[in-house]
Amino acid sequence: MSPAQYQKIRAWFEARPAALRVLRALDRGLPWVTAASYGVLLAVLGARWAATDQDMQQLARAVLVPAAAFLGCGWLRRVLDCPRPYQQPGFEALVPKKTRGRSFPSRHAVSGAVIAMAWLPVCPLWAAVLAAVDAAICAERVVAGVHTAGDVLAGAALGFAVGCLCL
Repeated sequence: MSPAQYQKIRAWFEARPAALRVLRALDRGLPWVTAASYGVLLAVLGARWAATDQDMQQLARAVLVPAAAFLGCGWLRRVLDCPRPYQQPGFEALVPKKTRGRSFPSRHAVSGAVIAMAWLPVCPLWAAVLAAVDAAICAERVVAGVHTAGDVLAGAALGFAVGCLCL
């Protein structure tokens, strides 16, 4: 998106302070929904393993696959070092951020997608809710001006692909 296109979005939010507060609250809050859900998933799988003395393979995958996706995404971001939208002249993000580069792929999108996939064998309905939360995170990151649509789409695709292949 060009700085001129983003200025229209920015102007809309600046004319509506309540909407801007909601956007910033979503920026802070939605990732915590995913993180808390991941903690609950690990607790559920740990309790199941302890109570039934079953194979701990599902718990191990729920730990290792998201960790590998997160670390792999971080490595890819360092190697590619793509600029963030707000690094363009005339582009000021609605959510202030100082990070330079390392925009592609979005780590929020990767993490949200792979955690949603980790929930799939445990509770498909909650996995679907988390996939919707991840979509909201992706949209919010673009509207906030901290990622491009390509950053979040690639991140979500990577997270869902890793989840499909490895969980």
